Amino acid sequence: MVSTPLLKEDWRTSWRTPWRSPAIPEDILPWVEQMQLRRAMTHVPVIYLVAIFNLLSVMVVSIHEGVELYYYIWMPVMAVACVGRMIMWIRFPRVPESREQSQNMLKSLTVVSIAVILILSSWSSFAIFTDMFSDQLFVPMSLVFGSTCIAHCLACVKKVAVTLLLLGVVPSAVTMIMVGGFDQVVMGWSMITIVLLMTRFIIDSYNQIISGMIMRHTIWKQAHSDPLTGLANRRAVMNHLQMAERSFAKDGKGFAVALLDLNQFKQVNDNMGHDIGDQLLIEVASRLTRSSTEEETVGRLGGDEFLIVMPDISDDKQALERATAYLADFARPARINGHVVTVSASIGVAIQTVDGHGTEELLKAADNALYKMKRSGKRVAKIGKPPLSKLA
Repeated sequence: MVSTPLLKEDWRTSWRTPWRSPAIPEDILPWVEQMQLRRAMTHVPVIYLVAIFNLLSVMVVSIHEGVELYYYIWMPVMAVACVGRMIMWIRFPRVPESREQSQNMLKSLTVVSIAVILILSSWSSFAIFTDMFSDQLFVPMSLVFGSTCIAHCLACVKKVAVTLLLLGVVPSAVTMIMVGGFDQVVMGWSMITIVLLMTRFIIDSYNQIISGMIMRHTIWKQAHSDPLTGLANRRAVMNHLQMAERSFAKDGKGFAVALLDLNQFKQVNDNMGHDIGDQLLIEVASRLTRSSTEEETVGRLGGDEFLIVMPDISDDKQALERATAYLADFARPARINGHVVTVSASIGVAIQTVDGHGTEELLKAADNALYKMKRSGKRVAKIGKPPLSKLA
């Protein structure tokens, strides 16, 4: 087999690509933030142990070298602070109650990590510049070790990890190149090389994590969304209904389900074609999504039938208000590919606390309400017996 030679564009692309990261879709951003916090919290003890080790090592060397006390008196104070903070994270693991709290926790860890590295890096540059130690390589190499360890622990937060590398290594490396002897200059350039290699490694690790999350989300979305409308498919909306049932059994939170069916949809397919029918379903899905609240779930069961799960509803009045809100958006016609299509729908609502318990019983009650209104042809809200909310 004759292999095809690698084109210039190919190797250049392969070189540039690892330095870039995939864009994170907005709908999985909360998941990414939770992952970052979870991983960062797992590595918190290691991060503080590395900082403590570096502080104690430099302090011991300072004492051995006879450095004046006021140059390193702050190190034991910082080491004790790191020990206290590490114990706090270990003994009191905190589960964030909201996305904002999660972001604040991650921001707090980021600020502390960068502050510790920045202080140590500044002191290291000062020590090299003033020729404080006889062995000029110990402090910067210790800092390289600490910076790379902490950056590796926080690789899931790419910007923070790269910032830690740059702040922890580059200032000392540049100082060594500027004022050091031959050995220090060579070591300074070696440290910059380490930063470049570690940066690429961190970005590559981050890209693999994010790409994996995007792929899993894509697969999950394909398995749980309707390919035509983008709404939740039958499996997904039934899962939401079962979750609402479990929530009611546990906390007593009532909910309602609504079955919505388009009127005379078959005539649209027969007279205008299935393409127009599909576009009409997409338009209907858009209107239902626009009318829904953040807590409600809108799904397509199949054909022109839609199911809506409405939480925190326990009486007829609330159910009728929500059903009316959905139907209100059907008052105006739809314009599809130059055609004006009159859109109308019927809806049947069943309330968990009124019309029965269990998924099958609720759906049967909503289905009965829907088809009673279809047969009656009425356009006003009514309460049936048994008390099922019905609209058409």
